[in-house]
Amino acid sequence: MELKSTLIEVDGVEIKEVSCKTALSKSGLEADYSLNPYRGCTHGCIYCYSSFVIGEDRPWGEFLDVKRNIPKVLHDELDKKDRGIVRLGSVTDPYQEAERHCKLTRRCLKQLGKKDLPVLIQTKSDLVTRDIDILDEMEADIGFTITSLDDEFRKRFEPEAPSIGRRLSAARELSEEGLNVWAFIGPILPFENDREQGLKRLKETLNSIGIEEIYLDKLNMREGIWREMQSLMDEEMEEKYKKIYFGDDDHFEEKREFFESIGKTVF
Repeated sequence: MELKSTLIEVDGVEIKEVSCKTALSKSGLEADYSLNPYRGCTHGCIYCYSSFVIGEDRPWGEFLDVKRNIPKVLHDELDKKDRGIVRLGSVTDPYQEAERHCKLTRRCLKQLGKKDLPVLIQTKSDLVTRDIDILDEMEADIGFTITSLDDEFRKRFEPEAPSIGRRLSAARELSEEGLNVWAFIGPILPFENDREQGLKRLKETLNSIGIEEIYLDKLNMREGIWREMQSLMDEEMEEKYKKIYFGDDDHFEEKREFFESIGKTVF
């Protein structure tokens, strides 16, 4: 059943209401479980490889399945699961625009809070601040993906995601609230957001709003992502990327020492 248009509409995105059979799945991403209230994501990030992780054939960014029954499924599962860290949004953004209306992430957080389970959240959205009242009562780690201070970069590679300014403001608000907030600079794109001056400014900005925990990761190149990236490159840049990702140019290792002066590298 499709959601009523009065509930949510996103241009160019097919949005459907679906039912899920399970809520929690085993996770290897610094958590015991992963919880994804949505299948798909409307941020439209060019570099996203979530579709490959979940084996999705539909064009990423052009569909969204809303798991309307996931809070109830989660409630029923929690009594049967061992205690562990729950990661919200391993292959979707739990605070993408649909969450403003559907409130699935919020309802799931309430269930997790009742069982006193720690949560790990990663998002590009300032909407997470809406749930401070719940997060304040939980053991919560909140990470913001912030790839650059340049919002023009964001418009090219993360076209439908909230602006960098909104993310920074939200990160500051959560940090001032006393919550544990960290930043993820990823992916690192050669010659785009890996310039030393830009990364130093980004680190200084993050530090100034109370964020000391910073992680960096390089672009995970898959065939589909390479096609998307090519569409944004001129011939010269395309050749540089071919040497780095498909040739013998050790770009990331050459810059590793500098990257590690910014934060912890996870590649």
